[in-house]
Amino acid sequence: METSPSISEPPTEERAGGIERRRSPRYDCKGHIRAWVSDHKTPIHGEILNISLTGCFISTKARFYLAQFTTVDLHFTIFNDHYRTTARIIDVRQGKGAGLEFIFPDSHPAEWLKDLLERLSAAAVPPPKPA
Repeated sequence: METSPSISEPPTEERAGGIERRRSPRYDCKGHIRAWVSDHKTPIHGEILNISLTGCFISTKARFYLAQFTTVDLHFTIFNDHYRTTARIIDVRQGKGAGLEFIFPDSHPAEWLKDLLERLSAAAVPPPKPA
């Protein structure tokens, strides 16, 4: 029986560019995001496509020119639950989206994030086939 990886297991998947560099598995998800940069009055709107213990990827058609490591205040909704955290921009793909890394005050993922990933992991496991 195939199972989904634990949220604490390191990823082993290889990508076209070589070994996967992420430190934790990603979980596909769908939800609305708003991200504010401190010196901008208008938030960036988009959709969160995947999330892990260390960050997420957001899809947006907005063209924004922010330097790598710019800090944003991130608000997002998954499973009709609202979340808020601080993140830094790691990679911007103009017209597609951005990869963000979460910033936690004590350098450890928040309990709400661990709970969310467990829910996403459970939702990703297909139901057993009838015998």
